[in-house]
Order: sequence, then structure tokens, then C-alpha cells
Amino acid sequence: MVVILKKISANIGLYYLPIVVFLFSCSGSTEKKSEKSSRVITDMIGREVIIPSKVEKILAIRSGALRYVVYLNASDLVAGVEEYEKRRSTPYLMAHPELRELPSIGTGNYAEPELITYVNPDLIFCTYASNGEAEQLQKKTGIPVLAVEYGDFTENIDVMFSALKFMGKILNKEKRADSLINYINNCISDLNNRTKDVPEAENPGIYIAGIAYHGSHGLVSTMSPFAPFEFVNAVNVASVLDKRAFSAIKGTFIDKEQLVYWNPEKIFIDVSGLKNIKNELSKDKTLVNSINAFKTGEIYSLLPYNWYTINFGTIICNAYYTGKILYPGKFLDIDIEEKSNEIYEHFVGKGVYDDMTEKYGEYRRIKIKDERQKIKVKM
Repeated sequence: MVVILKKISANIGLYYLPIVVFLFSCSGSTEKKSEKSSRVITDMIGREVIIPSKVEKILAIRSGALRYVVYLNASDLVAGVEEYEKRRSTPYLMAHPELRELPSIGTGNYAEPELITYVNPDLIFCTYASNGEAEQLQKKTGIPVLAVEYGDFTENIDVMFSALKFMGKILNKEKRADSLINYINNCISDLNNRTKDVPEAENPGIYIAGIAYHGSHGLVSTMSPFAPFEFVNAVNVASVLDKRAFSAIKGTFIDKEQLVYWNPEKIFIDVSGLKNIKNELSKDKTLVNSINAFKTGEIYSLLPYNWYTINFGTIICNAYYTGKILYPGKFLDIDIEEKSNEIYEHFVGKGVYDDMTEKYGEYRRIKIKDERQKIKVKM
């Protein structure tokens, strides 16, 4: 009897062994599948974040994040947009009006956790966020948050390139990131090669006015270094100021007396501040009568570039126009409309120069005293 039971037990063991092996095999397979379904990424402020291996739906929040997604040709992945983004007249939204139709994820410039959760993205790109802010948003939504540093076109251009490469890696857009970076470097090289040998005597002192930051400003709102001037080796009269006084985004404000003392030969105006500047000059004739640029009419427009932080494509357009004004002989082959459309097409996928000029006016010489054109400015 004992022998029979042992045989039955052994047979049962042999019967169930394949099943047990199969179950363990499935368990291992599941574990491997789970491992493959996610990955650990170190974001740009050093946080380790677990994200899905395949990213199909994203959000890009805070200043400039959505712009970078458009630069990477990944706008089709965007699941929702901050409400104020929909109202901006910026190149990336002119090129992609469909983004304005997406669900709102916040009533202003700030995304709200409840609305983020509702659209349920795979991950969130977030600029200008501290470690604590990124962690808090991730905890509230249960969605991975990747912090992205933004950069600029002067001292932090490498940060900008790193951001494009970082986001490109996440979105499987590495080739696109490299292509745009190459294009930017080629433009900067071209601008430099055209102007690097200009004799000092032929390089007049110039000034940028009306730099926008949280709204439009007037004549004393300026910037140094100012990328369009830097790219064409121009002499920015404000460069004598301590660089610590400036922010790459908001610039700084000077005294009117300082501008009179500098007495620039040419003045460029960010047209977002043109209305303010006209109002200032109508009340203070001293500036018009004291500064060479006003006396000779050497006042020129530049397109607004500082809308929800820096629009890099517009900066390069502004640089080519600045070069044409300062050194016309070196830019004879450049048609500013064609060049601007080429630049915008590389950055946002469509030549939107006509859209920009319809909103802000064409590149032009500004007649302060008798110009009647109204510039509509909507922040």
C-alpha cells in the first residue's frame, strides 16, 4: 500500500511539474516585460524619474516648454495646453494653431493638477522648476515630471542645446534635435563670418530699446549682451554696464541721462514697446533733440522675441535684419522676408513671417514723429 501511494505521489509530481515550470516561466516573462515598460531618466536638475519606455502623450508646462516640443516636431504628442498659451501671438502657435484647440490644463500660466490628471499624459516636461516643485507636482498628479533647463542665446547657449538633446532623447527625436542645433550653429557662423572683419570706424554704437518682460516697456528697457547684436559683432553701447545687472530674459532698466550720455548712432526698438516709447518721447522732447539716432532718423524695428521667455527663431531673424541695417554691403544676398521664413520653417515647421508682420508690422525704419501705424500688442 505504501509503495502504491509513493508511486501515485511521484506521478502527481511529474504531472504538475510542467505546470509549475510554466507558471514560473510566465512570472519571469512578466517581470521582464514590466522592466521593459519603464525606464529611469535623470532630468536636467539631477532628479531620477521613472518614465514609460514608450511616450505617446505629453504635457509641456511653464515658460518655453511647449516651444521646445514644437521645435522637436513633436506637437502631435501634446495632450493639453495652458490657457494663456492659447492666447499668445508667437511663431510656434502661428505655425501650429491646432494647439489652441487642445484641452486647457490651467486657467492662466500655471497648470492645475486636477486638469493635468484629467488629460492623463505619460509624462510632463516642466521648465523653470526647482527640485521641490517638480517633486510636488509629480506627487499630486501621479505622473512623471521631467525638469528642463531652458538656456539662452548668449552665455547659456549650451544649456539650450542640452535641453533639445535631452527632450529629443525622451521623445525619440534625437535626429531632429541634432538637425536644429546644426542649423542654429550654421546661422551664427554665417552672421559672424559676414561681420567679423568690419573696421571699428565703420561699426557705430547702437542701442536696443523696449525689451519686453511681463509686459511691454519703454525706451530705458534694454539688454546686454543682446544676441542679435552679438551675432553680427555690433557695438552695443550698454555693454559697458556690469553684466550682473542684466538677466538673459528681463534685461535691465537704465536712466534716461545714461542714454543721452551714450548717444547711440542707431537705435533698434522691440516693437512690443513702440507705443510706450512714442508716449515717452511725446512728453520729453529732450531725448529726441539730444540723441544722434533720433536726430538722423536711424530708428529701426525688431520683432518681439520675449513672449513666455525666449523665441529663438525670432532672435536669428532679428540678427539678420540688424546685419542688413548696419552693414548693407555684406548682406546684399539676404532678402529678409525669405530668410525669416526659412528660419521659422526650420524652428517651427512653417514660414510664419507674414503672420508675424500682420501682427507686429514689418521690419522697417521707424519715423517717431509722424508714424501713424498702430501696433497691436497682446501679451
